[in-house]
Amino acid sequence: MNPSHYIFSETLSDKADDSDSGNNRMTYDPEMDENVYNECFPQTTKKFNDMKRPENSSLTEIMEQTSITLKNMSKEINEMNDQNSKLQDENIKLKEDYDNLYREKQSIERNFSRAKDYYESKIKDLELNDQIKKLLNENNKLKEDNDNLLRENQILKQNFAGAKLKLQQINETNPQKIHEQTETIMSLQNQLSDKENNIRDLMQRNAKLKDEASKYQSALGEAMNVHLNNDDQNHSVQLKKDILELQRALENYVTSLKPNIDININIKEVNILIKQYGCKKEIVPENLDRPFIKGVLQRKVLHQIFEFLGNYRKYKEEEFSLESDIDSKARELLNLIKRFSETRVGTDEVSKVAEIKIRQQIYEILGNRGFSDIISSQDTHIHNFIYHSGQALNEIMNQYRRINDVERKNEVEQLAPILIRDVLRIFWFRLIVQEPVPEIKFFDINTKINPDLMTGRWEDDDLDEICVDLCYFPLIGRDLDSDYKVITLAKVLPQQIQNQT
Repeated sequence: MNPSHYIFSETLSDKADDSDSGNNRMTYDPEMDENVYNECFPQTTKKFNDMKRPENSSLTEIMEQTSITLKNMSKEINEMNDQNSKLQDENIKLKEDYDNLYREKQSIERNFSRAKDYYESKIKDLELNDQIKKLLNENNKLKEDNDNLLRENQILKQNFAGAKLKLQQINETNPQKIHEQTETIMSLQNQLSDKENNIRDLMQRNAKLKDEASKYQSALGEAMNVHLNNDDQNHSVQLKKDILELQRALENYVTSLKPNIDININIKEVNILIKQYGCKKEIVPENLDRPFIKGVLQRKVLHQIFEFLGNYRKYKEEEFSLESDIDSKARELLNLIKRFSETRVGTDEVSKVAEIKIRQQIYEILGNRGFSDIISSQDTHIHNFIYHSGQALNEIMNQYRRINDVERKNEVEQLAPILIRDVLRIFWFRLIVQEPVPEIKFFDINTKINPDLMTGRWEDDDLDEICVDLCYFPLIGRDLDSDYKVITLAKVLPQQIQNQT
């Protein structure tokens, strides 16, 4: 506690003791008026009593007038003493308020110390939000106490001003008492000045405490925030750009199938593939529908990569299967966290988003490094799964279209490992970083064309007469069956609606 607190307390205590003992109180008893006068003027009283002159009546009037004057003075002095007593009581209450305020300040400092330790341990205690709310409430209460204290001080100043004015008015009748009261007032004013300085210091401390609380609140807000920053590679805008780039890479890998680049199309195998997707179209040598064949082959590439992924996820605890192991453990951990938050009582907010934040961080790491080259004790080499899957995909695609130009063939086949890695990173990892997790949807054959969800070659006037023949790249977005939010449109090939009435 500030030393001025003790001075203030001791001064009030001393003044209260003086007041109780009656040493500083001037009282006047009318019944003792005559005795007081006899004690002050014994010879004059004796002379007048002995003479018994008629002038005694004039002396009596003087004494009565003096008595009235003394009574008035006594009354004013008593009022001053009463007012001083009230001021002393108010100062005692002010001391108690300051003591309470000091204890609250110590409590706040302890709470902030705990909150700071809690934040530095990376918000391990899930009750950080409650701590900060409590701290903010205490700060608000402290501010209210300060406001009340300032108002009380203002009232006290006004009372002192009134007391000082009254003392000046009776200065001629009781100079000694006025001097004593003036000294008392000056002492109290000095104490008030000290208290005002303490209040300013306390307000500065409150401002610092609020700044710290704001920082902790900001840290908690960051821990609670599941939205991705604009510069994050997984932000929906950047993700959309990367998906569109993937579509272009898929087209380049399938190639344009134009004769001028010396490509042979295996029509028989292509027609088998078309039937596997439920399409009724049949390709004939006389009329090669190259855009349709390109779409079918792009759909085949995607499904083939997804099939490779299904086989890859069967491998466990191998150097090349770390991506699959992490995914498996992550899903297990996320399920446990979800069960924990749903089956354990608590009011914290962090546990509600823990599952989302952990999911985002894990799959963001996988989206950055998943299926990159492997670092071994001897050298760095291409990921085993990417290498073998790339070889297999090239062999499968050569069943449907064969590139005769060796240089062109090598260029296209070198795209396979990159294409597989990008497809897996986006569809397996990066989409899961989003909150909520987007859906992917391949539209069925004969689905009515919806330009809000699909892209392709058609005229707006023909929308009522066409439907989906083949969806070769899926729709990616959220709430696709209701008020959908699209990231990228599905790529479809249209056909005329059959048996239209």
